[in-house]
Amino acid sequence: MTNILIVDDTDVDLILMERLLESPDFTIVTAGDGKQALEKLSAWPIDLILTDLQMPKMNGLELVRELRKQQSTVPVILTTGKGSEDIASEALQAGASSYIPKSKLNLMLSSTVSSVLEMLSTDRDFRRLNKFSELAKFRFELSCDPTLLPDLVDFFQRQLQMLTPLDRIDRLRIAMALDQALSNSLYRGNLEISSDVKVNSRDFSSSDEVEERLNSIEYSSRKIKVGVEIRSSCFRVVIEDDGPGFDTEAVGGWDDSSHRGIILMNAFMDSVDYNDVGNRVEMRFNFEDEAEADQIADDEAGESGATLIYRTTGQEIDLARRKIVIGSKSGCHIKLKSETVAPIHCMLKLHNHEWVIVVLTKTHSTLLNGKEFKSTRLRTGDVIKIGSKEFDFKV
Repeated sequence: MTNILIVDDTDVDLILMERLLESPDFTIVTAGDGKQALEKLSAWPIDLILTDLQMPKMNGLELVRELRKQQSTVPVILTTGKGSEDIASEALQAGASSYIPKSKLNLMLSSTVSSVLEMLSTDRDFRRLNKFSELAKFRFELSCDPTLLPDLVDFFQRQLQMLTPLDRIDRLRIAMALDQALSNSLYRGNLEISSDVKVNSRDFSSSDEVEERLNSIEYSSRKIKVGVEIRSSCFRVVIEDDGPGFDTEAVGGWDDSSHRGIILMNAFMDSVDYNDVGNRVEMRFNFEDEAEADQIADDEAGESGATLIYRTTGQEIDLARRKIVIGSKSGCHIKLKSETVAPIHCMLKLHNHEWVIVVLTKTHSTLLNGKEFKSTRLRTGDVIKIGSKEFDFKV
C-alpha cells in the first residue's frame, strides 16, 4: 500500500486530486498547509507528497526546504497555478522532484505519480562501494522501442545508487531529467511527433500517430545514442537522436506541458547544453563537495555572498542561492524582460567556494568584460552583459 499526502488549502483541489488518484493501491492523507503536512508526516509513513505552492502558514517552497533540512527522502511533486512560476522554480531547485500545472491535473496527475513511484521502487543501499568508485562509462545505441527507455533510466538509477554519494531524492531528480531527455529524443526527435501530442515514456498505450511511425521504416530505423560517465565528481550524459532537431530557444512557460521536460532538465541538472541542430544534448550533475556547497549557500550566500548590480539603475540583486537561472521566461530566478535575453539565458552557481557563470543559449549574446565565453569563474569587478543588460559582479 502506498501512502500519498496531498497538501492544499483549497477543498475543491483536494477532492479533485483524491478522486483522480482513487485506487485500492493508494491511501490518501490530506493537509491544508505545510505545517499540517509536517504533522501528518510524523504520524504516517508517507511515500509521496503532492503539494500546492501558495498556502497560508507554510507554503510549498517552505515545506520543501524544511523536508530537505530534515534530510527527508520522501519525493515531492508540486502542483502549480498561474502566478506561482517563480516559487515553483525555487522549489524545484530546493529539492522537489517534479511539477504538474493545475490546469493539467486531469491529464497528468496519475501518470506523473506512477512514474515517480516506479522510479523509487528500487532502493537497496550500496553506499559502501562509493569510495572505491573512480570512473564508470556506458554506451548504448537504442532502437525506437519505447519500452527500453524506463529500463535504461532504472539501470542508471541503480548505478548512481552504487557508485555515488547522492541521496534518494537527488537520484530521483537525475532520473526525471534522463526520462524527459530520452522521451524527447524518441518521440519529438526520431519519431517527429508534434509537441501538441501528449506522450509518456512509461505508458506504452501510445497514440495512432506514434504507432504509425513506429511501424514505418523511415522513422523506426533511427537510433538513440546514449553515453554516460559516472566519476567521483559528477554524472555526465550525452543523448543524441537521428531526428532533425528543434529550436532550443523556443521554450514555453510553466503552464505549457509540451516544454515541461526541458524545464525539469534545466532545473534538476547543473548544466544542459544542446548542439546547434538541437538533436544532441549533454547534461551534467556535479556532486563533488555538494553538501559543503549547499551549506555555504544556506548559511552565507544571502549575507556575505555575491551581488549583481544593474548598471542602468544601480539596483542590487543578492544571489541568495547556490544556483541562479537567469532568462526572460517566467520561472527563472532572475527574469529580465528583453527581446535580447533568451528564455533560459545563463546560470550563476557557487562551486567550491567560487562563483561560476555558464551560458545556456547559443543565439543570444553573453559577454564577460566585453568577451564571449561559455563557462568561466567570476571575480569582483567583472562586468556581465546579458543580452542588452549590463551588471557589475561583486562578492
